[in-house]
Amino acid sequence: MIMVTTSHDPSSKEIEQATCIAATLSVPYIERDRASLDKLYKQYDIDGVLIVSKKGLRYESSGNPSFFFHPNLSVVRLKQWSKGENDAMVRTANLLEGDHVLDCTLGMGADAIVSSFVTGDSGKVVGLESEPVLACMVSEGLKNYCSGRPAIDEAMRRIEVVNDNYRSYLKQCESNSFDVVVFDPMFRKTVYHSKAMQMLKPLANPTAVDQESVKHATRVARRRVLLKERKNSSEFARLGFTVIHQSSSYAWGVIDP
Repeated sequence: MIMVTTSHDPSSKEIEQATCIAATLSVPYIERDRASLDKLYKQYDIDGVLIVSKKGLRYESSGNPSFFFHPNLSVVRLKQWSKGENDAMVRTANLLEGDHVLDCTLGMGADAIVSSFVTGDSGKVVGLESEPVLACMVSEGLKNYCSGRPAIDEAMRRIEVVNDNYRSYLKQCESNSFDVVVFDPMFRKTVYHSKAMQMLKPLANPTAVDQESVKHATRVARRRVLLKERKNSSEFARLGFTVIHQSSSYAWGVIDP
């Protein structure tokens, strides 16, 4: 079980946000007073706690790193792309302004942010996240995070976050309703040197992509389905993807419907 609370000496706005998040997640809101996190863990027998503070929303769980929203490498990627450098996902997807993109594994939202920036005001990006706490945190982050670059902030605000599993969501989608469908699941082999992935791992869904979902994705995608995995991963062959881009640590595979 998890709970929602605030930092010490919260403002009325922070209390209101915390109670709203607790209601959305159907978990308890507990007044913090001056209690330490260790005291909260013991007193309420909880696995983790969402904390609303002046610095934003973060998740704490005993023995794991603090988790908070950050656009991660998306800002760096977009700076490079704006200078004319290639972005592996953009190039692999052949993303265009006005495209509709379904990101089946939203995670921290980096691919969705890049997609939203490239597809622009006339495009559409829907990000699916199956885990309620992660979906809540990333949704709040996309609404409120300020990168210092207005165009990137606008791209974040445009993303529609849906707390749902792609296995059920894809079945309900109409055929040819998105231009591009993207799968970027937790790798079968963890990238231990990635700080962001270590923060994300306790909250993320580790389930491998299934063949039925890929079949539905090829029905839903007008142009291309993408899968990101470790370089030389057997997942590409298992799911029927053709690898068209490789770096030192990961690769992108595609299916063209």
